[in-house]
Amino acid sequence: MTQIIQEYNKFLWDFANKYDTQDSNIIRKIIHSYDVAKCCYKISCHLQLNERERYFCYLIGLLHDLGRLEQWKIYNTYNDIISVDHGLLSFEILNKIDCKNLFYLTDNEVEILKYSIKHHTKPYTGKNEKILFFNDILINADTFSNVLTIANGAIQMTVEKNGFTKELLEDFLNQKLLIEYSPNTKLDRCLMLMACCYYVKLPFLREEILNCNYIDIIYETFSKYLNKNDKEVFLQAKNTLKKNYLK
Repeated sequence: MTQIIQEYNKFLWDFANKYDTQDSNIIRKIIHSYDVAKCCYKISCHLQLNERERYFCYLIGLLHDLGRLEQWKIYNTYNDIISVDHGLLSFEILNKIDCKNLFYLTDNEVEILKYSIKHHTKPYTGKNEKILFFNDILINADTFSNVLTIANGAIQMTVEKNGFTKELLEDFLNQKLLIEYSPNTKLDRCLMLMACCYYVKLPFLREEILNCNYIDIIYETFSKYLNKNDKEVFLQAKNTLKKNYLK
C-alpha cells in the first residue's frame, strides 16, 4: 500500500475516533467506507485511469459517508427520509476541511470530490463532466459494496408483516429503483434489498454479481423469513432479475 493511501486511511480513522467506535453501527460504516474506497480503486483500474486518478477515486470512496457518522450520532438512524440526506451532510463536513492541502488536491479536484460525494444520494443535474464521471464511479462502487454486504447476511430483517406492496413488486420486475419506498412487509424488505443490484450499472460489475451467484445468495439468505406464498413470489422475482440483468 502506498504512503498516500495510508495517509488517506489514517485521516478516516482519526475522523471516526471522534465518535463512539465501540458502537457496531459506527464500525459498520467505517468498514463500508474502506470497502467502497477499494471498489472505487478497482473500477478506476478497470477503466485504465492514471495513477493520480486512481488515488483520487480511492479518496472519494473513502470520504463519501463521513456524514453517516454524524447522522448516527444526532439521529440514531441511517434512514435519510426521517433524518437528513447523508450525502449533503458529508458535503457540509468536507466544506469545513482543508481538502486541498490535506489530500494534496487541486482546486478543481476539491470541487469534483465534494460534489461527487454530495450527489451520491441524489442525481447530479449539473454539466461538469468530471463530476458526472467520478460520481458514477462512486455510485457503482457504493452499490456494489452494498450488494456484497447484503449477500454476506450482514443486513437484518426489520419488519414482521407478510404479503407485499403491489406497486413495489411491479417496479422491481421492471428494473426500476425503489428509492421512494419504505418496506411495509417482509417481502417488501427482501425485494428492496435485492433491488440494490439494479443500482450497479457497470457491465463488468454486473457480470461479477452473476458469476459469483450473489443474487441467488441474497435469495437464500432472506427467503427463510418468508411464508410459502411470499417465498414463491420472491423466487419468481429473483429469476426475472437474473434473466434480464445483463440486457
